[in-house]
Amino acid sequence: MNSPAISCPEFLAMERSIIDDFVSCTRESCDETETCIKALNQHGGAEYVHRLFRALHSLKGNCLMVGLTPFTEPLHRVEDIVAKIRANQIPYHPVVGEFLLLATDEFEDLLAELITTRQCSNDRRMLLCSVAEQLLASLNPSNVESEVRKAINLLDKKDRTVTPEIKSKKVLLEVPPDLDLMRNLSNHIDNLSIYRKDRSDQVVQLTQQLNEAIGTPVDPLQLEAASLMHDVGMSFIPHNIFNKEGSLSKEELRKIQEHVVIGSQFLLRFGGWDEAARMVLDHHERFDGTGYPNGSKGNDIHIGGRMLSIVDTFCSITTERSDRTFKKSLLSAISEINANSDSQFDPTLVHAFNEVVRKIMMRPST
Repeated sequence: MNSPAISCPEFLAMERSIIDDFVSCTRESCDETETCIKALNQHGGAEYVHRLFRALHSLKGNCLMVGLTPFTEPLHRVEDIVAKIRANQIPYHPVVGEFLLLATDEFEDLLAELITTRQCSNDRRMLLCSVAEQLLASLNPSNVESEVRKAINLLDKKDRTVTPEIKSKKVLLEVPPDLDLMRNLSNHIDNLSIYRKDRSDQVVQLTQQLNEAIGTPVDPLQLEAASLMHDVGMSFIPHNIFNKEGSLSKEELRKIQEHVVIGSQFLLRFGGWDEAARMVLDHHERFDGTGYPNGSKGNDIHIGGRMLSIVDTFCSITTERSDRTFKKSLLSAISEINANSDSQFDPTLVHAFNEVVRKIMMRPST
């Protein structure tokens, strides 16, 4: 008889940005696990055993942090197997790496099932837990290969190795909800540069806070779409221009400026996001009329575009860049925004944004 499915309501009730961040951290831990296993299979080394243990320990700790308590039990058993190798109680064999990859694959599959359907198979979780527990109890220095192979056969009949550079993933032909697709696109842009990590999430949060501070004149969903898509057009800019340090030529500058048109056209093609498209088109216009692409001025610039202009500049200033050895402080960034009030930025919105940043600065650190 099948056991009831797991639901993990505490985790599923969290903001989507937190869930996305957890998934990203999970992927990093699993990638680190695979990297360490490949290195151990090729040339060994205690350093990679320690890194492997830390990756699994971090994954378990993150599960506990976000309320995925049922997942911590099997992960703890798997972690303990690596702890035995780390303590030189049993030797490492490639078959151990094969088992660990299978175990993390199972974990990722269960997590994807939970996020997609809001529940996942408790039978699979319990099987992983019991197999890992039995393996942990039976291992000794002379039987590692035979016992681990038995455990693999219990979990999966397929022959798995770590030779492929990329593990195969199921790809479904489906259209995700518009905002989910926009969020995926914005994440790809953020990944183009190490200096853009989590940039899109920051822009979404700050534009929403600014919108609320002035009485929510812009539809929050339209503003979220614009915030996510405002730099998507940058993915079509050649990398040698996108990552160029120093001044740009006129032709390079023209190519950079095309990103606002590309992003707005994407939104128009989605359908139902015309207001967001206008915000994206306008977010590099300047309040004094010297911006691009149309040289719009003052209130002729969409108010969402005016908000995006402030927030985008603020995030750019506070993000560590290759030509700066430190992140500019919030105070330095807002000072630069204030210095360009009434020329680059709408002074009324700058005043409201000062209050938004002041609240961030006054927020107690925990």
